[in-house]
Amino acid sequence: MKTLRTGLVAATASLALALTACGGGGEERKTEDGLTVVTVAYTPIFSVGALQLGIDQGFFEEQGLQVELKQVANPPSGIAAVAGDEVDFNYTPSIPFLNAIANGVQLEIVGAADGYAEGTKAEVEADPAVGLKHDDTAVVVPASSGIESAADLEGKTVSVPARGAQLEVTIAAAIEAAGGDPAKVNWITLDFPSAVSSLKSGRVDAAGLVVPFVTQAVQAGGRIITSPGVEFFDDGAIGLWVSSAALAKEDPELVKSFEAAVEATNEYAAAHVAEAQQAAATVLKTDLAVVQAGSVPAFPTTVDPADVQSVADRMKELGYLKKDIDAASLVFGS
Repeated sequence: MKTLRTGLVAATASLALALTACGGGGEERKTEDGLTVVTVAYTPIFSVGALQLGIDQGFFEEQGLQVELKQVANPPSGIAAVAGDEVDFNYTPSIPFLNAIANGVQLEIVGAADGYAEGTKAEVEADPAVGLKHDDTAVVVPASSGIESAADLEGKTVSVPARGAQLEVTIAAAIEAAGGDPAKVNWITLDFPSAVSSLKSGRVDAAGLVVPFVTQAVQAGGRIITSPGVEFFDDGAIGLWVSSAALAKEDPELVKSFEAAVEATNEYAAAHVAEAQQAAATVLKTDLAVVQAGSVPAFPTTVDPADVQSVADRMKELGYLKKDIDAASLVFGS
């Protein structure tokens, strides 16, 4: 593994430089080495390790790009940054992406960030106990809690990082499948570190979390009651790298370069999981053991529109989407 760049320069550049890098093509994007600066928003989850690994391995530089990472609180915040021309690309699960599309935000899918490998759904359906091996999301409750299943969340206070986004939708689906009523849940919005501390202090009855915060919550005395993601999604891409439709139209070559670098990155990360975990621990400033204790997502190299379409259809069934969405039309280059 190549040595991580000192101070993770690519991940910690100033916001001023990040904002300078946005807003279309031009010489203002160029570095002294002739690279084009692109800014990428991410939430603090394991998948950013794969992206950092791709940066370290030089896949983006090979495409003429210098990546500047900008952490945001949650995917909707990143989507707002893309829509507001503050960043060029953003990590988002398919659910908040579809919410944004339904609300008129013009976005395009550029590449896959993470997901489930082929055969995962069938494996979990045959043995639900293996869900934790694949799912990087979980609902965690205090060890002493009387909550034993998703149905018991009815009437309880449950934290999610954003309303109507991935964790709320997948948890709601799990509650409904277990015979409960998700409309009777008191949903509150907390970022992941705050959710872990609030779970420990008793401010919330349950917390919807992602790796590595699932591990942190369990180590602090929590107990997992369900893995909602693996129950909800099919095999394939779940996390996506997206851009604004305006950027895709104004500078398609830039977007193609990012797309190619992501494909190379995911191919490498899938074959070098330990390196991706180390990169994630470094970027997220957490212990490697915490990252290693969580599930390991797959890193698809491409996005099948059917992966996104199945999510849109399910969201409409649950009442989270009010109109039909054609996922195939949302993929860059389609």
